[in-house]
Amino acid sequence: MIKVISLVYRKTGISAKQFLSYWQDKHGPLAVEVIPGVLHYTQNHPLTSPGLEDDADGIVEMWFEDLDAYEDYIEWRAGPDAQVMKESEDKFLDESRTRRYLVEEHVFKKVGLHGPVARLD
Repeated sequence: MIKVISLVYRKTGISAKQFLSYWQDKHGPLAVEVIPGVLHYTQNHPLTSPGLEDDADGIVEMWFEDLDAYEDYIEWRAGPDAQVMKESEDKFLDESRTRRYLVEEHVFKKVGLHGPVARLD
């Protein structure tokens, strides 16, 4: 399993609340609708805790079956079909600060998940 982990940052002038609201309610549903080959898409919204400082405004994870599927995604990102995603990102993301990591996932323990995962809120 191949995963892309991205640290994302909000645009200047957008509050954390506005950023998270748009990301969750508009961009997330769009991402799972239009991104080809993505098997799993997760947004991680930071929580505040004493002694911890947030670096990023959020972390997104996208899973792909293999490197070929990821490369197909990269090709799609470079083409006209990805324009709707880029327009959405331009509304709330500071793309110049986004940091992406391509990783191979190795799961040691996974508890309690059977079948498809659905957004529960």
